[in-house]
Amino acid sequence: MNPLTKLVLIIAIAALVFWLVTKFRDNTRGDKVSFRPVEDLPLEVQQSIDLALAKDKKVTAIKLYRQATKAPLDAAKAAIDVREWKRG
Repeated sequence: MNPLTKLVLIIAIAALVFWLVTKFRDNTRGDKVSFRPVEDLPLEVQQSIDLALAKDKKVTAIKLYRQATKAPLDAAKAAIDVREWKRG
């Protein structure tokens, strides 16, 4: 086998291994939660969530968010936490 071909093959394998390790590491991290911001929801839903937060009913706000978005619990909690933080 030509030495140049060997070098290209080694570089390709190294790049593939690096890509696989990076993807695996990204998928195993628990600190990433993707959610749709409350500001992107319809105004009625935003108002309902804000009213629940004003009455210190965070669980209700999370339920309202989940009903509107079908989001998992961790994403809904993160979205409500951000909304609560933005409201001050």
